[in-house]
Amino acid sequence: MTSADYLHTAFLLAKRANSKDIRPNPFVGAIIVDHHGIIIGEGYHQKAGEAHAEVLAINDALQKNSDLSNSTLYVTLEPCSHTGKTPPCTNLILEKRIPKVVIGSMDPNPLVSGAQVLADVGVAVEICIVPEIVELNSTFNINQINRRPKFILKAATTSNGKIADRFGNSKWISNSKSRAFVHQVLRTNADAVLTTAKTVIKDNATMNIRIDQAEAKELNLIIIDKQLDILKEENKELGIFYKRKETKIYLVTDKIVDHKLPENIEIINVNMHKEQCDLNKLGATLLQKNICEILLEAGGKLNTSFIKEKLVDELNLFICPSVMIDNNGINIFNSNEQQVFENSIQLSLIETQTFDNDIFVKYKVLY
Repeated sequence: MTSADYLHTAFLLAKRANSKDIRPNPFVGAIIVDHHGIIIGEGYHQKAGEAHAEVLAINDALQKNSDLSNSTLYVTLEPCSHTGKTPPCTNLILEKRIPKVVIGSMDPNPLVSGAQVLADVGVAVEICIVPEIVELNSTFNINQINRRPKFILKAATTSNGKIADRFGNSKWISNSKSRAFVHQVLRTNADAVLTTAKTVIKDNATMNIRIDQAEAKELNLIIIDKQLDILKEENKELGIFYKRKETKIYLVTDKIVDHKLPENIEIINVNMHKEQCDLNKLGATLLQKNICEILLEAGGKLNTSFIKEKLVDELNLFICPSVMIDNNGINIFNSNEQQVFENSIQLSLIETQTFDNDIFVKYKVLY
């Protein structure tokens, strides 16, 4: 087996973790291979604040072989070299005299320099970058590099890019299988949904997670609501006000609230101008609340604001088998600004699949 083969095994281990259990940490898998090429230890990071993958793999190997001095550690992410909630993994690697470490992706956190720390004391370090490993931690990498959450813009569109008719009606552009995928995968993986007060009030959507006949699961909700319309008396029966035990409704506004709010409602104050809020400040604030990945489910204007600010990291589109010929139908991006084709925003295809006649397309946005 090659280094890439062993790293793929570690990658499959890393994928076993639940993203919401490990955040704000990355997915990491590790295996220990002896001098015969046999895997003698394995582990993956399972919960934030608990043992890292390298520690679990080393401990697993130690139960079978007390001497690791002829082994190789394959790990999907550069080992940590600083003390956080757990000690540095590099210390344990050196303590157990593991002579070689193969790394599948580098850690963008400037506090991490594990590869250099190990190499400086004579450990053979091999960097073998595997694209699928890097992609697995796209949320973590964006959090670390851009100091904000990863934003995924989700929309169901007609084949010519309309998300609603001129009256705002959009039920249902996509089919039931597409909508089930939104709940089973997109909302389940996200830490929050972000939308506008206008959308919430018009659709009276619960914005939670509903899978088959199981009890609905709660999900953080972020609402751009300059006038705090959500708090008005006539809106107190909205579906978003279901009983929350672990999540919150975050209302984004520039208004000051001087009265006590329910525990599950929190105000986020940001500067606003003509209904547009400081999205960069909002992103930084949300990351501080350990909201690392956000699903943007909004209208054409807010979608445009996010992509103009270069905040949309992925487009998740459900392209549906219908055509709307009304020029006043609502576009996925709604702007009157002139733009020449040479300045169009470019995309890189990540994934496609079909749900009956709907086509799901996932793009990475290139800025």
